[in-house]
Amino acid sequence: MVEASATPDSVMVMLVGGATLLAILVRHVFARLRLPALVGYILIGLGLRLGHDVIPILDPAVRGAFDLLAALGLVALLFRVGLGSNPQRLLSKLPGASVIWLFSVIVSGLAGYYAARWAGFDLVPSLVAGVALTATSIGVALPPWQAAGALGSEQGSLVLDVAELDDISGVVLMALLLGIIPTLTAGSGIAWTGVLTTSAGLVMSLAAFTAGCYAFARWLEPPLTRALLQHERAPARMMIVVAMGSLIAALAGMLGFSLAIGALFAGLMFSKAPRRIHRDRAYIVLYDFLSPFFFIGIGLKLEPAALTGALGAGGLLLVAAVLGKVIGTALPAWLVAPRGSVLVIATSMVPRAEISMVIIDQAGRYGTDVVPPTLYGGMTMVALATCAVTPGIVERLLAVERADPGGPDQPASGR
Repeated sequence: MVEASATPDSVMVMLVGGATLLAILVRHVFARLRLPALVGYILIGLGLRLGHDVIPILDPAVRGAFDLLAALGLVALLFRVGLGSNPQRLLSKLPGASVIWLFSVIVSGLAGYYAARWAGFDLVPSLVAGVALTATSIGVALPPWQAAGALGSEQGSLVLDVAELDDISGVVLMALLLGIIPTLTAGSGIAWTGVLTTSAGLVMSLAAFTAGCYAFARWLEPPLTRALLQHERAPARMMIVVAMGSLIAALAGMLGFSLAIGALFAGLMFSKAPRRIHRDRAYIVLYDFLSPFFFIGIGLKLEPAALTGALGAGGLLLVAAVLGKVIGTALPAWLVAPRGSVLVIATSMVPRAEISMVIIDQAGRYGTDVVPPTLYGGMTMVALATCAVTPGIVERLLAVERADPGGPDQPASGR
């Protein structure tokens, strides 16, 4: 009896430990290949899913463990996005960046929606695809700029500002979409009055939650971080911040929002904390352990039989993902950035990774009527393709720009 009852736990620990080791190996190998590690993480999950078809190892207990780790990885990802943002700097840059951001979100969202409709998806799945394609990926877009030493240039700062706004607005749009999905999918028809009423209630709730987060960041966070610096040593002080961030994320989920928006707002609340807290080694280790499991979970949810059927939908969504961001970013960037930098700025917005897959994953919790397996597979293909190819293209474009006296290493003249 003891041996039999211990077997599921042993398999669970073995798979989690093996996945962790593979994630570390993927991080090193993909760094040498200059590819985002998340591509490898998704492939790890897909490998486990395919392995399960040969040897059934993913019983409910094991899947439950991976689901829990994926949820914690989601919180870690969005908390870090918020923690790395600078709301005050964003507000100061808003007049210039907001034109590009708003146009980019509208164009890429519409491109994603109509591409999904053309691929044969119904209204709600198409809305999910449209919202998912509004976001970009800071983690994929910025490393080529950092490697080129151009992130501090005016163009590099513009890319950072627009990417951060894309991610924040993507999470907010996701919260609104998730709130109205039950209304959109209820009954045989869509009651647009109910949708508008639900949307208005969600906006008011989100505004109240935002006000509460602002009050915490304005009056409670500064004395809290001072007390942590005075009375706690690393790693305890960062662990307290992470614990509070997890509680805020859970509160957002209980209020009807997702863990994702709670984790993002929690990170924003602590974004002004001193760097000694941000760069605490304990948090880096915790993040490195948990974050891969979100993407491993994406791979685990892929239906192998649906991947072939997702090729057509994935191709259409990939075209929409590229054209939506390139056109949506390049046109307004033509007005506020040097013309020689417009293409590299627009191309930097193409990658879809963390936020896009968070939106698909969270919407997928409502069932296959909201996110069919072909849409899930197609969006995963978009993430893999844009993340694998775009950094190399941006790197080459930046190399051309460095040879140009008006390139990103020089101050932008603006127009």
